Amino acid sequence: MHLYASSPARRARQVTADLLVLGWVVVWVLVGRWVFGLVMTLAAPAEPLRDAGTGLSSRMRDIADRIAGVPLVGEELDAPFVGTAAVGDDLVAAGDQLEAAVRTVAWVVSLLSAGTPVLLVLLLWLLVRGTWVRRAARLGREVGDRGSQQLLALRALVRQDPRRLQRLYPDPVGAYASGDPEVWRALADLELAEVGLRTRPSR
Repeated sequence: MHLYASSPARRARQVTADLLVLGWVVVWVLVGRWVFGLVMTLAAPAEPLRDAGTGLSSRMRDIADRIAGVPLVGEELDAPFVGTAAVGDDLVAAGDQLEAAVRTVAWVVSLLSAGTPVLLVLLLWLLVRGTWVRRAARLGREVGDRGSQQLLALRALVRQDPRRLQRLYPDPVGAYASGDPEVWRALADLELAEVGLRTRPSR
């Protein structure tokens, strides 16, 4: 399977296109990371909320433990402080939920903002490159085989511009009929040149 053309000029264009697509993907990945970080700033209140809840819960439980140690009435008096400590736990949970919700939104927004242009360009690139690879595979399969070269040469006689053929051989049909393998290879190269392939390296 041919991934790149044999022709230096076409191969250079293909490599350049691949690098441009890669650069496009990298740029939009960085944009996606920036968008993710920007949206995550909305979760900034979550940390102070958790800190406040943790501090409140810790202090109230500490007070409740001390009151519970008071003889006779301690166990009855610590109930409000235990309830207040539960409020602190709720604040911690609210902070966690806020951060989780903002993180989900950040992922969705960053994937949509960065993934859409990346996906569109990758689909276009895959379509163009896939079409070329399939065509190159169809034309370039076993180009070193004499029978395949003969078929490609015959295809060139049928499809190529007569002026191109006559620049190569004044009588292209007669040259083909001569059975000369070099003639077949030259004619096959005309056909393969459409996808940037050739049966032999250029001299």
